[in-house]
Amino acid sequence: MTVVNMLQRQIERRAELICQNRNQNLPVDMGKSSFESIEQGVHFLQHHCKLDSSRCEYISAVAKLVWEDDICQWALYVPADEEGEGKWLPYPYLSKSSDLTAMVREVEKDPKSVFWQ
Repeated sequence: MTVVNMLQRQIERRAELICQNRNQNLPVDMGKSSFESIEQGVHFLQHHCKLDSSRCEYISAVAKLVWEDDICQWALYVPADEEGEGKWLPYPYLSKSSDLTAMVREVEKDPKSVFWQ
């Protein structure tokens, strides 16, 4: 297994744990969390439901966490627009770090209320 594959598996496992923890502590109307794998990282997604339904009305991207080979660091991004599609901007409070745990903690705890709204 290459280093890149090991990093991918590591971030996917941590993303899975974030989503499990968030989903078990939140009511459906607050939106369910999920993620999708991308090349060298993950997109975190929020499923939005109507108040009277558990069925998903729409999905928005809330964060992107990727490994950047050229600088050997994790990079955290937020959507540039409200729909969460298209362009991404560096997360202003902790945009890059070699510490995956710090990056994951930032997404999970969302201390600045940027990701999970």
